[in-house]
Amino acid sequence: MIEQGIQSLLKVLRKLDRPPAGPNWVRFIFDDPVRTAKAILAFAKGQPRFNYQVGYRAIKDRIELGISLETALLVVSRKGAPTGREQNRELVEAFFEYDRVRRYSASNPVGFDTEYFRVSREVLVPVAPLSIIRENGSFVPIFACGWTENPLTPIQRRLLATIQEDAFLSLTDFQKSRAEVLFFPKVSTGEGQSRKPEIWHRGDYALLSKSELDGCVENFVLAREMARGVLLDEIENLRGSAQEAEAGSQGAMVGPLLFDKE
Repeated sequence: MIEQGIQSLLKVLRKLDRPPAGPNWVRFIFDDPVRTAKAILAFAKGQPRFNYQVGYRAIKDRIELGISLETALLVVSRKGAPTGREQNRELVEAFFEYDRVRRYSASNPVGFDTEYFRVSREVLVPVAPLSIIRENGSFVPIFACGWTENPLTPIQRRLLATIQEDAFLSLTDFQKSRAEVLFFPKVSTGEGQSRKPEIWHRGDYALLSKSELDGCVENFVLAREMARGVLLDEIENLRGSAQEAEAGSQGAMVGPLLFDKE
């Protein structure tokens, strides 16, 4: 059991070098390194019950291929973790409701690669839209986040806009593009809670200055080292317990001599 615990912590340790994509990364960046370290540890040790990848694929197929709501719901009802099917269904339904008004183009999607915001030499944050379409003669990158709430603080929102700009929208093809970021958080209505669109457009949030961005990155780097220290201490403690257990086991195996030699 101790060895399993050590191996589990080593996996967690490796996650510190593989941050999640943009929205999830900015979610645990605070102006306090200690608070940031706690958020990083919670992420690294966490085991999410589900993700929104199935819902994202259904939305992408709606935008690019024009699939129907029925087809999209069939996809999310059959794929992905069973614990997340209701959440993915709600996300897809909310998007289709929004798209009845927005009416995204279902033609001429543009291929693209994931880009990265460089935090340090070894740490890169993935940044990529869900889809890119041509609309009115220009490219429109569409980012999406499936959270049931949007807890991002004003500085975190600006940080997200900044890394999207830095890593992706600054590319030559998109420097003059409109871009949209789609959230569908749950809000209270007269009939309970339901997902409603929260749409950001490029320019809605002021980008961080260089000094502000450097401060966020420095906070993350410091917090990451704090989190690493905590995990290394936990691993060392487990290894110490394993050594004590092994020593105790060996002592028990030797046991007392039953007969003295004459």
